[in-house]
Amino acid sequence: MATYSGVNYTNFVAVNLRGSTNFRFAVDAAAGTFRADLGEGLDRAYVFPNKSGTFPISGTFTVNLPAIASTDFARTSVTVSGIRIEDGLVVTVQGDSLKNAGAIQHPAVLIAAKAGNGSIGLTFSSPSGTTTAYQDIICAYTAVR
Repeated sequence: MATYSGVNYTNFVAVNLRGSTNFRFAVDAAAGTFRADLGEGLDRAYVFPNKSGTFPISGTFTVNLPAIASTDFARTSVTVSGIRIEDGLVVTVQGDSLKNAGAIQHPAVLIAAKAGNGSIGLTFSSPSGTTTAYQDIICAYTAVR
């Protein structure tokens, strides 16, 4: 039973926590921490949706993509910790793909992304019918369970 200052808080309604706070959740051997840092002294409000689910993980990565022959495909994978094969995944190319292609102006187009355990598999294409140039492509991802 949770108590704070002699009051029983079984439902944790209207508990006023001050300063930086850590919430530690543990189930068997698995554990996680949610941290609310109020060290700046500013009020914060966190509103969570009234539904079950999990928080998504998001981030960016860079793909060093070699040249793709005309009407061909290039497959590669990137390591992303926390990704699992059962995750729903969205990957987008950041920026202008024509700028990414440089002076040749034949962009590689992302046509598929598949979550794996600790990695994301990517498939790129050259739909323009001409060979693409070597490119560094920055992608953004969001994965949910």
